[in-house]
Amino acid sequence: MKTALSTVLVLGLTAATAVSAAIITVPLDYLEFPEHRNPESLTKRYFQKRAALSTNIPLTNVENDVIYTVPVGLGTPAQNFNVAIDTGSPVTWVSLTTCTSTGCASVNKFNCAASSTCQAAGQNFSANYVSGQGVSGDYYIEEYTLGQLNFQAVMGGVTVNSAPLPTGVDGIMGLWFYGPGSNIPILNRLYNTTALTQNMIGIYLTPSTSTSNTAPGGEITFGGVDTTRFQGQISYTNCVSSRPWTIPVAAMKVGSTNIAVGTSVAAIDTGTTAMLMPKAVSDQINQAIPGAQLANTQSGPLWLIPCSGNTVTTITFGSFTASIPYTSLAMQSTKTATTQGDFCVSAAMFPSGTTATIDAWLIGDAFLKNVYSVFDFGTNTATGGRIGFAALGSGGSTVPATGSNGNSNNNNNSNASSAAKNLRSITALQAMAVVAVAASVCLAGL
Repeated sequence: MKTALSTVLVLGLTAATAVSAAIITVPLDYLEFPEHRNPESLTKRYFQKRAALSTNIPLTNVENDVIYTVPVGLGTPAQNFNVAIDTGSPVTWVSLTTCTSTGCASVNKFNCAASSTCQAAGQNFSANYVSGQGVSGDYYIEEYTLGQLNFQAVMGGVTVNSAPLPTGVDGIMGLWFYGPGSNIPILNRLYNTTALTQNMIGIYLTPSTSTSNTAPGGEITFGGVDTTRFQGQISYTNCVSSRPWTIPVAAMKVGSTNIAVGTSVAAIDTGTTAMLMPKAVSDQINQAIPGAQLANTQSGPLWLIPCSGNTVTTITFGSFTASIPYTSLAMQSTKTATTQGDFCVSAAMFPSGTTATIDAWLIGDAFLKNVYSVFDFGTNTATGGRIGFAALGSGGSTVPATGSNGNSNNNNNSNASSAAKNLRSITALQAMAVVAVAASVCLAGL
């Protein structure tokens, strides 16, 4: 079955029409998803995954910095969807018109029969949470439209959805890059074409200043970076092998307290709102904040900190050190009035639930909206690429900072001659994610 599926995918994908290299900047929106603001949700997420042309297309920030979405067209003619950008997921999916689950009730649905380019891949897919929530359906090969960028890639068509997204979000844009090769993540597909000027994406997230459900949320650039969004040079850190978009944590400091990070690694995840780390690390971070309290809630114990404060928090990846503003660490949308003042949920969370030990961190938007981030899949490709950070501002340089890890040739566009190169089946990719979770449990000694 794996061999047959691989053949179907190769035949479908290699039939795509070649396009000229491009740099596409897409605006983002933001949307709030309250369920993402607690340790139980983040624990579930941890185990769920382990210049030729330029145009502007925005991101949307949905409900106070919780989900950032981008518009995408699927099919011919294009059917339009608003999907969450997610560097922590391999599959891009939307619901099909045949989905009758509650989670499909209020979203735009894809109609394969209405698209002249829709091809069934003959293989089902699923994305599951440890709670039992998740989505499942079938893989399709379809045309994507992102601004002026057009390419053919795999998408998941959901027929069963027990994990509904917030109103205004139709699905997920999976932005994993799998170093050994796969045709499932769209970045792997773009790597095997000449569609992009450079094999990288640049992400600029903006915090919400609005009380409305949605607001402008920044932008995502495919094929390069937007130098008007950052200052100075980009500092890169190589990804660790077999863990998509995961890099070593060099240091962390809260006030005058140096946090013991050891040999920790962190998945840099645009689909995560806060930050998840081992309990000992979370405790050390929050205990360094004046007034912090450990509270018991329905979703498990979590740290509450005063909503206002001036404790300086920094985190270092490679040679880049970034400050996390106090208002990002104290999640302002969770503000609760008490007799001791206003308290907010701390973004530095630890796992909650039946499995309370992890061996990697999740670093989400609480950090990412304070930096310009680059996910480079054209350098150090075999081990999963590299991640770059730069300070927000303007007039940035595309020359890597001194001391950055990896090949400094950012114009690497060593695309494969055909989609068959480094092919991995859908089943193999899903198995890799399961193996990564199992390895985490073993290393934790459970």
